[in-house]
Amino acid sequence: MENERDGREPKTQSEFRRKLKIAVRVMRMFLGGIGFALLSGSGLLALRNPHSHWGIILELSPLILAVPDLFSEDERPGSGCLMGLALLGFLAGLFFMRAHYWAPVAVGALLATFFWARSKSTKRSYLFLSAGSLLAGLLSLEVSWPNEQRCLLTLMGVGVTMSLQGAWIIVRYLQGHRPAELTEPAASSKESLDKRTLSFLRLIFGTIGHVQIFSPDIEQRIRTRYQSEIDQLKDLGFDYHFSDGETFTLIRLVLLLPALVVFAMWCKREVMTIHDGTKHLVGHPVYISKNKTAFAEPSGLGTKFYTTFQDGSLLISTTYADGGMPAGPMIERHGQKASISETWASHQQRIAELETEGKRVDRQTGYQAYAEIEHKETAPW
Repeated sequence: MENERDGREPKTQSEFRRKLKIAVRVMRMFLGGIGFALLSGSGLLALRNPHSHWGIILELSPLILAVPDLFSEDERPGSGCLMGLALLGFLAGLFFMRAHYWAPVAVGALLATFFWARSKSTKRSYLFLSAGSLLAGLLSLEVSWPNEQRCLLTLMGVGVTMSLQGAWIIVRYLQGHRPAELTEPAASSKESLDKRTLSFLRLIFGTIGHVQIFSPDIEQRIRTRYQSEIDQLKDLGFDYHFSDGETFTLIRLVLLLPALVVFAMWCKREVMTIHDGTKHLVGHPVYISKNKTAFAEPSGLGTKFYTTFQDGSLLISTTYADGGMPAGPMIERHGQKASISETWASHQQRIAELETEGKRVDRQTGYQAYAEIEHKETAPW
């Protein structure tokens, strides 16, 4: 009675809820696989036998998919969100190409790749799930159905594979193999989400490289593109220093996210070219302040100011909000929508504050010093 009066749950009820949450976490993939298979099956049944009474039952499958989420308040916010969005984008692209004979295999291969990337990101083994997804796509070709129905059959096979993988997880759990992510609530800190986001970006983009641009034609294209930003920087006392090229391998363009990023850059008239025949390169001008305390780099998003200190720490200020980009260790990042002059003024103010605290600006201005700054910013990738 006392527990009820002061608002605390009875111990037995709290213990029951804890065990129930663990049980749902253990069965998450099993339940999700069944729900995914039923959801795909309902679409397939609607095409092959639209008047079947089983369709009503199969349409309830989203309820099964929702069951694990009823107890997911302890999950990392946004966990796997970027991967899920990339997967949906790929599937949307395949939807418009579903008439091709290879579409079912592509669906299976796409999901196999997704589960492989997921296993790398979460440090869990989904080998059976990846292999089963690919096999489901290949086996669907043996069925003499229209291609759209084969694609749905592939998705059903993936759902069955998910449930089998989930059943294996349950068996392993009952045998005593109980990893912390199943028995303990996942940390919901922003740091955990940042690490997962950076891990995903590294998987998708690979290593982001930097090269100094010496081509007069490309440098002229860069200056023309950013003439407005260049004029403002000159008025603030900045001088042109060199042009920098960010690179990643062209093979990454077969993944949806890098292709979308390149398309967005093209829409913003970014200067792009092919470097060494194997890499995509986007070029930006780099300016240096009169007192050698900061680099300035205009881009399609806005202008970014960099200052590095002798202790290895880095201060970054941008004329645009970049709260979605996690900051690495020893990096202080400030971003909000503002003019170049306003951002430079706040950047200078922050430099003065940090110097008051005992930090000293590293005034190295060569390209190698700038490349090291860029590498430090993208090192977690």
